[in-house]
Amino acid sequence: MSGYPWLSRVFCSLTSLLFGEPDVCALCGAPLPRGRHLFSRGCGARSPDEDPGICQGCLEDLSAEMSWVCQVCGAPIRPPLRLCPDCQKNLYVFDGQRSAGIYQGDLKNAIARMKFQGQRWLARPLAMLMSKAAREFFPIDLIVPVPLEPGSLVRRGYNQALDLAKELSALTSVPFMAILKREKRYAHQVELGRNMRWRNLRESMSPRREMNLRAQRVLLVDDVTTTGATLDEAARVLKGMGADKVFCVTAARTMKR
Repeated sequence: MSGYPWLSRVFCSLTSLLFGEPDVCALCGAPLPRGRHLFSRGCGARSPDEDPGICQGCLEDLSAEMSWVCQVCGAPIRPPLRLCPDCQKNLYVFDGQRSAGIYQGDLKNAIARMKFQGQRWLARPLAMLMSKAAREFFPIDLIVPVPLEPGSLVRRGYNQALDLAKELSALTSVPFMAILKREKRYAHQVELGRNMRWRNLRESMSPRREMNLRAQRVLLVDDVTTTGATLDEAARVLKGMGADKVFCVTAARTMKR
């Protein structure tokens, strides 16, 4: 599956016309200023700094959470450190990862509503936060969503990472392509400890079809990262397809334990 930014923008504009715009913060539910028109100019026609549909208080909280992070994996660390202990060991295949905030509180709740309660409209404000988090990685040639395990896709009916990738594509005018698939069944990551997460995902993804990504800079998209194992496995496949650089962005990350 691939996407063209202009088509995504048309779709976003139509949904805005049909369903209207949110009047409250997508995270905490606080009223937003009157007279705002979040999507009135069409998706992708605005900067993420203009109005992400999230109140100033939430934006400031998220900014404070991610004010100093590891230069590779994006985990919050204490200044003046530049790398976390894992990244000092060159643990990851991907070239960089960033998240909009910590997986807690209102952000965690918003992701759960998008993921499990069918509130897919939340992909739009979350993608705007993600585009700000990943801005240092641009320019990007291609946006790729992390594939969902087949059983989860059947139960849920959609892949939230794909929804986020579509919104990021519309916002940044970078094409997206769902070019990865899950190769085998495995235990749910949430049920596993840190070391088992890595073993569980080994060789669990593959390309949907043969593609040459030579010299391309790819942005890999998912909703939440914990150890980085899922992102790293996807990055391994993309680099095997020829990608020069693979950067990752998620709406949230759990804190390392």
